[in-house]
Amino acid sequence: MGRQMVVVTGSDRGSRIAWNFSRWLLGAFGVEAVFTSPKRMRKNIIEKMRGLLLLGGVDIDPKTYGGTMHEKIGKTEPARDRLERELLEATQTHRLPVMGICRGMQMINLFSGGTLHPHLHDLDLSAPHPHTPLPMRNVQIEPGTRLHRIVGVSTLRVNALHHQAVDRLGEGLRVAARDENGIVQALEGTEGPFWLGVQWHPEYMPYAWHTRKIFAAFAAAVKGNE
Repeated sequence: MGRQMVVVTGSDRGSRIAWNFSRWLLGAFGVEAVFTSPKRMRKNIIEKMRGLLLLGGVDIDPKTYGGTMHEKIGKTEPARDRLERELLEATQTHRLPVMGICRGMQMINLFSGGTLHPHLHDLDLSAPHPHTPLPMRNVQIEPGTRLHRIVGVSTLRVNALHHQAVDRLGEGLRVAARDENGIVQALEGTEGPFWLGVQWHPEYMPYAWHTRKIFAAFAAAVKGNE
């Protein structure tokens, strides 16, 4: 039997660095990855999909969740929003594992009926919120969660490249990690197949042991071993 195929979503332009790191990490754990975007949607990809990885990228269009445009929201890509919602619908129908990174975690939350803070710096932040691909901030893992079982520790040192954040949590989800400001840094499904979203970018830290544990757990779920 061939290797199981994960569909990895990104933007028509950009996403290449995140895609290449993610493809390498998935391949290291025996899973084939195929990139798709609104203009690169392959024929019959849903029928072949055995898992879905939503990468980070441009801001989600506020119209997707009934929000209003914020001055700090930059480029949006409504066609990508629609594509990812279509693919998420398919994962529910076929009970497939899903992982979301940064924007991808936010899309999981919106798909489940949640909302976003359009610009987290409008919130009352007691701790600094650095914007960096380097692991310069701590997140606290909630005990008893899938993420806690995966990494086996209560604190992770991670990076941060986001300015939006989860506001109201979607149905069927629970918070798996928060940062020092109480901002949601990971969420997961409460039942059913593997659904995990992380607000940081583990693919930019392939050297980190916890990145490898997270990708290994997702790959195991894709292969039916988790």
